[in-house]
Amino acid sequence: MKEIIFMLSFLMYAYTMTLSYAWGNSTTPSAVTVDELYTTTWKVQINQLANNQQSPAKKAEATEKLASEYEATLEEMEEFKVHVLNEFLNLRYLSDGSNAEYMLGNMFQAIVLEHHDVPAVRDFAEAFYHNTKNVFTEVTEPESDLVQKYEEQMFKAINTKE
Repeated sequence: MKEIIFMLSFLMYAYTMTLSYAWGNSTTPSAVTVDELYTTTWKVQINQLANNQQSPAKKAEATEKLASEYEATLEEMEEFKVHVLNEFLNLRYLSDGSNAEYMLGNMFQAIVLEHHDVPAVRDFAEAFYHNTKNVFTEVTEPESDLVQKYEEQMFKAINTKE
């Protein structure tokens, strides 16, 4: 039992130290803010989900749970909003439905945005999320009528004046 506790303590220490050091080859600890720690945490968790052996539906379900429990900062909300909008307007968001890390990251950000203060952002995020999830889980194809319906909802949200 002592060996297990020691190993868990060591792993926690190693993980903490990894987050404390700069991403480059620096040997000195960098100042890691709480926001950076949260950002790193959700990205790491999405990466882990993307690389596990579960089905796309199970990965999507786990991403939904992670995002629903995540408390984003205002800065992150703005970053997420810009990201999903750019991905949609540049027509990239459904271009590689088999890229689990990319699709789950987009889903995560869209789900978090469903709690935004502005209704148009929430509407956009909801439609973006549905299309991303449906294509990722292979419920529908990117050219389907369902995808087009949600894209119309996204364009409507973009053009809403509030």
